[in-house]
Amino acid sequence: MAGSVRIIVYTGKGGVGKTSVAAATALRCAERGQRTLVISTDIAHSLADSFDVPLGGEPTKIVENLWGQESDVYYNVRRYWGTIQRYVQSVFKWRGLDDVLAEELTVLPGMDELSSLLWIAEHHDSGNYDVIVVDAAPTGETVRLLSLPEAGRWWLERIFPIQRQAMRIAGPVLRRVMGVPVPDDTVFQAGEELFHRLDHMQRLLADETKSSVRLVLNLEKMVIKEAQRSFTYFHLFGYPTDLVVC
Repeated sequence: MAGSVRIIVYTGKGGVGKTSVAAATALRCAERGQRTLVISTDIAHSLADSFDVPLGGEPTKIVENLWGQESDVYYNVRRYWGTIQRYVQSVFKWRGLDDVLAEELTVLPGMDELSSLLWIAEHHDSGNYDVIVVDAAPTGETVRLLSLPEAGRWWLERIFPIQRQAMRIAGPVLRRVMGVPVPDDTVFQAGEELFHRLDHMQRLLADETKSSVRLVLNLEKMVIKEAQRSFTYFHLFGYPTDLVVC
């Protein structure tokens, strides 16, 4: 039933009420008998406060036909980035960094929000829901994150095969001579899988028969200007915007 899932992404400048709109939309869908998941991908969560129900890293039932989820940064990073993170951590430790600092440095900027977005494709493919409502990060962060799959696709098609082949040839020498931790095939496979997940997420969100982005704003000049820019950016990246909520 994954083909019939509807994905609605709410975003907007911070403080305009996108969480309230996302929560209200999800509640209405549930009242109409649709199995609905509302998920927050903003690291500054307030979705649980909207429903006055504790939410965590996995879907939690709120009322009949309605589940909520506030993505857990550390859980998500381990889930989608764990294999690569462990390898990069071993390189930092080889360079003399202590365990705590090495672990902190292995989390790429934006990886927490990005890993939250990856849940969208996973829930879509599960077939457990009819509607997925996304309480996304503020527009600037959302635009930046949604542009990553395009860059990832370029890297995967052009640079990734060269790096993998180079490691197969030079890796044993580096390991013997310098003691450098060298990535094995599991690390490259994890990277490939991550970018395939990103690509799948991008295709879902760009499919106007399945998904739409909705901009939430109020009648302040700065908010309106940002919404206009965001509307343009979303369309440039191929994400359909079907509604402005004011």
